[in-house]
Amino acid sequence: MLWGEGHYPNTTMETLLQPFNQKQRDAFARMLVQAKERAQAELESDGDLDHRVESEVLPKLAEGRGATELITKVRKLRREVEDTEGTLERLGFNCSDDWITLKWDAPKALSQALEASKRSARKERQKSLTKFDLAILGVFAAETADDARKIVEGLL
Repeated sequence: MLWGEGHYPNTTMETLLQPFNQKQRDAFARMLVQAKERAQAELESDGDLDHRVESEVLPKLAEGRGATELITKVRKLRREVEDTEGTLERLGFNCSDDWITLKWDAPKALSQALEASKRSARKERQKSLTKFDLAILGVFAAETADDARKIVEGLL
């Protein structure tokens, strides 16, 4: 066979030189979209990625700033606070920086003691106000202005 006899087209060259139509473009684009979706499914999410990077980088940054000892100390103190709060709760109390309260399920003796103290304080408050009521009655019953003045001066 001589050169030129029989035509054996160079399919690679012919394929490369053929026009690229819209249908072919769409097919390639779909293949790439599917490949991207598969790759994306295999990768970690943004949240997971952020968490992983923070877990790796922040300890190094903290060490570089000399914060490692402080972090260890804060973690230890938090555990101590949690343990102490648990003990306090088992005794029937809650607290914050400004107040102390009884837990809703505190021992009955604590609740009773608190309620008794509240009743006593209310009685004392009412007792201190009762003298004013008596003084008002005394002023209405006074026979002279001088008697009324003496009653009022005794309270003020």
